[in-house]
Amino acid sequence: MIVRVLGQGQWLLEPEHLLELNGLDQELEARVSAGDEEGMRAALQGLVDGVRRLGVEVPDDVIAESDLVLPDVDLTLDEVKELLAETSEYYGLIPDGDGDLHEDGDASSAAL
Repeated sequence: MIVRVLGQGQWLLEPEHLLELNGLDQELEARVSAGDEEGMRAALQGLVDGVRRLGVEVPDDVIAESDLVLPDVDLTLDEVKELLAETSEYYGLIPDGDGDLHEDGDASSAAL
């Protein structure tokens, strides 16, 4: 799975990484629900840091479609609320690790 972080680049992640990222995503959702903007920013930064730590950065010269797009960490609480409202009722910014996203075997992912 390829995850783009707006303004930072793309990372290739394995499906098993979703379990750890889901925990970070749940923390983000909890902070948003609580109206805690400072906590939300820290949780969003933690989620982005998790993607960068677990994933392999996609080189800039490789053109690959992103499976997921995470926002820039500078969003406001209201902007993140809107993003969460637009995602499926079954997950936040990161899909649950139970097969919501499947590798489609396209050449762009295989070439990485």
